Amino acid sequence: MSYRISYSDEAKRALPHLPGRYRQRARRVIEALARNPRPAGAVELRDLPSVYRIWLNGWRIIYQIDGEDAMLLIIGIRYKSGPETYENLKIG
Repeated sequence: MSYRISYSDEAKRALPHLPGRYRQRARRVIEALARNPRPAGAVELRDLPSVYRIWLNGWRIIYQIDGEDAMLLIIGIRYKSGPETYENLKIG
């Protein structure tokens, strides 16, 4: 099963501003999530059901899985700076 991918406004703004060497890797990781939304490195965020993060060096790709509609929402792409990295997420 392949999942459709959509991006929040925050993620749309963040992706083009990633450093060049991470931008292409982030796109490949996101495309791979469409085929396997729960890869080995994905971690479900505490207190946020169906919201996961995947590690990309210092960056975190934060996404939500909607299994009913086979949809992935990329919520944000943020640099890990501490626990506040996951604050103020606009979950759809």
